[in-house]
Order: sequence, then C-alpha cells, then structure tokens
Amino acid sequence: MRSEFLTLPLLLAVLACGREAPARPEAADSTTSVPPEAEGEPWTIRLDGVGAVRFGMPLAEARAALGDSLIVVPPGGECGFAVPRGAPAGVRFMVEHGKVVRVEVDSSGVRTAAGAEVGMSEADVRGRYPLGLRVQSHKYDPKGRYLVMQGMAPSDSARRLIFETDGQRVVRYRAGVTPAVEYVEGCA
Repeated sequence: MRSEFLTLPLLLAVLACGREAPARPEAADSTTSVPPEAEGEPWTIRLDGVGAVRFGMPLAEARAALGDSLIVVPPGGECGFAVPRGAPAGVRFMVEHGKVVRVEVDSSGVRTAAGAEVGMSEADVRGRYPLGLRVQSHKYDPKGRYLVMQGMAPSDSARRLIFETDGQRVVRYRAGVTPAVEYVEGCA
C-alpha cells in the first residue's frame, strides 16, 4: 500500500512532463507553419500569410492554393492588387513583381490569429499583443496611430502586422513583408 502512494505522484509527474508548454501570446501571429486553426479559418491573418497563401509566394502558386484566378489590377504592372473570389468584404492582396507581399483588411469580421479586427479598440489590440507592439504616429491623421507588430523570430524579422487607428479604434490593418507592408499609400 505504501508503494502505491509513492508511485502515483511519480506517475503524475512523468505525465505532466510530456505536456506541451502553452504558447506565448505573440506566438499566434509569429508562426511560419500553418496552425491547425488557420486551416479551418481560411481568412485568418497571420504574420506569414493568410490561409494557404504565404507572403512572398509567387502569384501562380497563390492562385493554385486558392483555386482562384486572382486577377491583378492594374495587370502587368510592377505593383497591383487582387481581390480573391470568395474572400470576405474588405480583403485584398498586394502583388509586387509577381509575388503576394501583403494583405489589407478594411472591414470587421476578418481577424488575425490573435483575434484582432477592424473596429476593435487600441486597448484590446494591445491586450492581444502584450509583447513587441510598437506605436507610431499616423502619417496623415494627427489623432491616429499605427500599432506595429514585428515578427519575433529571426525568420519573421521582415514580417509586420500594422493596425491603423483613429486614435481609439482600428480602422484598417495590413500584414506582409517589408518594405511592401510599410507602404502607407499602397502601390503609389
């Protein structure tokens, strides 16, 4: 009987060691592989892409991944935009030199992997990104700001998630690779 009392705590300790540590809050958007929840939610925005589309992916591969023609406007230019068929309202991809380099979202309902979306308060966004969120002044709106999340891992250092606010709430956001994700005017 005495050995059973010693064996049970030892067994529980061994089982506990096999469990994975919980993910850090910023890890939701800094992963380079497709998280299982993103496979079920094809329009979840991450630092590395959207659903099966990865930033830096050639346009032909993005078309195949989406099963979509992804027509870029203006066609044949160095930079343009494409709205995927079946995408939620307010979602569009920026394509530069034949590669998907950024996604823009200007409507609520499309969330980041951490759950941030258009219409959310700055405080709520900060709560979802407790580490590494940088605040910058807005280029045109004196009350507005940019809340910038940069990838933490060395492989993610050129990736950004940028929330544009009116000083209180998110009015739009974008994710992608530098320098394209940092262009305030898009392709202009």
